Amino acid sequence: MKFLQTILFIFILTISSMLYAEEVDGIAAIVGNQIILKSEIETNYEELKASSALGENVTKENILRLLVEEKLIAEKAERDDITASDGEIEMQLERVMQNIIAQFPTYQDFLQVLQNEGLTADGLKERYRNQIAKQVVRDKLLQQEVFSKINVSEYEKRQYYETHLDSFPDRPRMVKIAEISIKPAMGSESLDQALQKIEDIQDELNKGADFEELARKYSDCPSAAQGGDLGYFSRGQMVPEFEKAVFALEIGEVSEPVLTEFGYHLIRVDDKRDGEIKAHHILIEASMADSDKDKITQLVDEVYQKLQNGADFIEVAKEYSTPSEETDEDVVIDEYPVDQLDQTPQIGTYIKDLQEGEFTEVLEIDDTYYIFKNIGYTKPRPYVYDEISQQLEQIVFQQKQQKAIDEWITKLKSEIYVKVIE
Repeated sequence: MKFLQTILFIFILTISSMLYAEEVDGIAAIVGNQIILKSEIETNYEELKASSALGENVTKENILRLLVEEKLIAEKAERDDITASDGEIEMQLERVMQNIIAQFPTYQDFLQVLQNEGLTADGLKERYRNQIAKQVVRDKLLQQEVFSKINVSEYEKRQYYETHLDSFPDRPRMVKIAEISIKPAMGSESLDQALQKIEDIQDELNKGADFEELARKYSDCPSAAQGGDLGYFSRGQMVPEFEKAVFALEIGEVSEPVLTEFGYHLIRVDDKRDGEIKAHHILIEASMADSDKDKITQLVDEVYQKLQNGADFIEVAKEYSTPSEETDEDVVIDEYPVDQLDQTPQIGTYIKDLQEGEFTEVLEIDDTYYIFKNIGYTKPRPYVYDEISQQLEQIVFQQKQQKAIDEWITKLKSEIYVKVIE
């Protein structure tokens, strides 16, 4: 079992069972200023043996090795003063909670189970908080020390593709779906109101008000509870307008109002390191006025009527679709595996029964209006390189990642005191 996968299993078991022994029952190892108890090894051994995580291959020696490596990482993070902000912890906690909730048929079922255990949703989050904080720190350290230094070349991807081509499954039969998407845009009245509010906040800042306090008071972003703290992030994680503005700021500088699809932002940069930026922001959402909603409804009805009257779908899409930020194509045409349409997120229900040449009614999905059309099928065939280039990069990256982690752990062992007690 590879290092990260195995650590994840130990991490999950630690959170869920909280079975680490409290008494001093014998020290198995010393790592820097930390100790590993024999009971920790025993607890993880029994839990992992009982689960399907590692099967029968788990040994106490393997668990000790992995715990030593985890302690090394924790020691290194402490020495390098790598910490987790409240915003980073809260964001990761929300992801964990959503993953847990997704295991239940309904949210009410989730709450009922908690009630049976004498817990609330907030209480469950607090149980996770300490371990999540440690995990965030570990992830940041690994990103800084290992992952950010791994590069995958085009040559490496092509070499893997050519060497393993026979092991790839064929590309399945696909259905080609063209779309018309019309995203409502804010009118001048809505934008003016949001701009006025963000400028009023800017005036308070200029008079000496505290940025975090203003974020807690006014911001419409979930990060408001943490004073607008967004933690560290790199390029590609934020919408383009936000990213352009934030990477142009100096540490301590506050932006002018920045307009994105979410509304107007004020952004303050707190730190920069290895291509990452730490920032706070205040968001004022622009609420759509009734007049804007009426205009978009009329437009969507007009588009649908054109199609019913026999207008060419592709030409209508070119004329009316909201330009996509993800592609330079005039018309978005995606392909989906025919035998997996039931599992296709959001639109599978609407396109699975479409016959070739048919189009859907107007659909509203995530505040955008869509019309989809089945424009044909493709036969099964081998994948060409460009179709799986991204997956190839992930495969090669994972191979190099494991080697890099092993080398880094070996280096840590030469820097940090480790003693295994027989």
